[in-house]
Amino acid sequence: MNTAQLAALIATVFFAAGVCVAAYALIKLARLLSEATRVLSGSREQTDLLVRQAQAAIDRTNEQLDRTDAITANMNEVSANVAELTEHVSTLAGLGRALAAGPVGKVAAVTYGVRHAVGMRRGGVTGVPAAPAVSVPAPGDGAAGRPALRPGAAQMTGRQVR
Repeated sequence: MNTAQLAALIATVFFAAGVCVAAYALIKLARLLSEATRVLSGSREQTDLLVRQAQAAIDRTNEQLDRTDAITANMNEVSANVAELTEHVSTLAGLGRALAAGPVGKVAAVTYGVRHAVGMRRGGVTGVPAAPAVSVPAPGDGAAGRPALRPGAAQMTGRQVR
């Protein structure tokens, strides 16, 4: 074997080794591409699921907004009705003040005063009785925490005063 043949043999061995390394790299690249394809298809499925869930959430939000719009419209109607009611009450209050300050109110006041005076002269009490006075019991009193009646209240209520 001469030098040229030896150089050709070495070149052939290196070429064969290069082809083997290239084939190995191509096999690894094919595996990488198939794995990347599988990951992308799984990612696409997950993305589709997320998009469907987001769309469902948006649909529910739109339904809630529609309900809120209906409630707001009802509240506007209620506010208008309350304003109208307030106007009516103000009108009636003015009418009541006019009646109380006018001749009808004066006649009613005089009638009450005369009836009360006549009742007092007869010894009876007319009108609504006053509420009983509440007092704090003294230490040693057996009625701890119960209201004490005024001396004249027993005649009105029929209860005995202690």
